Amino acid sequence: MFRTLSRFTLLFFAWSFSAFAYEDNVARFALVIGNQNYQQAPLKNPINDAESISTSLSELGFAVTTVLDSSSTDLKQAISAFYGNIQQTNSPQSLAVFYYAGHAIQIEHHNYLVPLDIQFGENENFDKVLFDLNLLFAQMSQLNNVQNIIILDACRNNPFAVADTAGSRAISVGLAPLKAPSSTLIAYATEPGGVASDGRAKNGIYTKHLLRHIDKKITVEEVFKKVRKGVARETRNKQIPWEHSSLLREVFINPPRNKNVPDLIAF
Repeated sequence: MFRTLSRFTLLFFAWSFSAFAYEDNVARFALVIGNQNYQQAPLKNPINDAESISTSLSELGFAVTTVLDSSSTDLKQAISAFYGNIQQTNSPQSLAVFYYAGHAIQIEHHNYLVPLDIQFGENENFDKVLFDLNLLFAQMSQLNNVQNIIILDACRNNPFAVADTAGSRAISVGLAPLKAPSSTLIAYATEPGGVASDGRAKNGIYTKHLLRHIDKKITVEEVFKKVRKGVARETRNKQIPWEHSSLLREVFINPPRNKNVPDLIAF
């Protein structure tokens, strides 16, 4: 009896020390963008969505940059500054979250974020204003030891889909599937080519469910699986969130502090 108790006592102290000593050494950064008040086809939720996500990530220890109702110049500068700052930090391990709520469009299988200063009908300047997501990937490719999460709550229905604004290149519904660069997870509010709901409450349907699970101490893959189940249930399978991942490590938005503690039940 004494020997059993002593062993349990030692395990208890070992657990206490590990739980206390375990310290997450991953630097966490987030760029959160919400574009809402478009002159044509304004949206209801992106600013609330962006502010809610910013608050949640700040509470989880992320260094958060929030950009609301951005012009083309604002968008490009914010993205360049964000990834430039991560590169200068030179942390051994980093996690970068990019969240975007707003309009996005697909032209010839290329995906573009839509800034507020877009002028549909001006063919000459149309491409110059849009932000090509490939430019985001180019910024990310310059970073070392960084796991990336890209969240696009940006497939909302909009009148741009029927426009032939870019010359002979029609704007397609939804977004095209993207191949994730190395060490990246891309999360869509709905499947490629699909349309997501803007929502009737404070937050869009996708972000509402993301907020419910973002602070859980589970891997990001499990977080988005729970989000997918919630959105599918609420929309009766009309909206099915989708992810593509090339993450090379086990990634947590909210890491468990005692991840390395031994399982006491095994003893």
